[in-house]
Amino acid sequence: MTKLNRVLQGLLLSASAVGALLVAPTQATAATSACTTIPPVDGFYGYMGEVKSSTPLRSGPASTCGGVSISGLVAVSCWYVNGAGNGWYATYSYGANRYGWVYEGNFTSLDMTPDEINYCDGW
Repeated sequence: MTKLNRVLQGLLLSASAVGALLVAPTQATAATSACTTIPPVDGFYGYMGEVKSSTPLRSGPASTCGGVSISGLVAVSCWYVNGAGNGWYATYSYGANRYGWVYEGNFTSLDMTPDEINYCDGW
């Protein structure tokens, strides 16, 4: 391999590394954008439910979103089905005094069905 070929190969590798850096933030932003917004939940007039002990209250409707563990009574305002086909509820935890999303399988009781509650518009 000539010196010119080595230099050209190095430039091509550098260009593809820069291209990967330019693409990665966009993909990361798309993945995390679903984890940042929570619809408003009416803690006084919304639907009520109870969740299992140590249920994750997530920052978005996906298992990849961060959150805190909650248990006990919660208020629920709307439901959403994510791209993986999983049901999530916009929730307010009375014990944690926080809003977030709870996966449908983590409820021990819910005083309504998806037919009785609004779909979370805009998701």
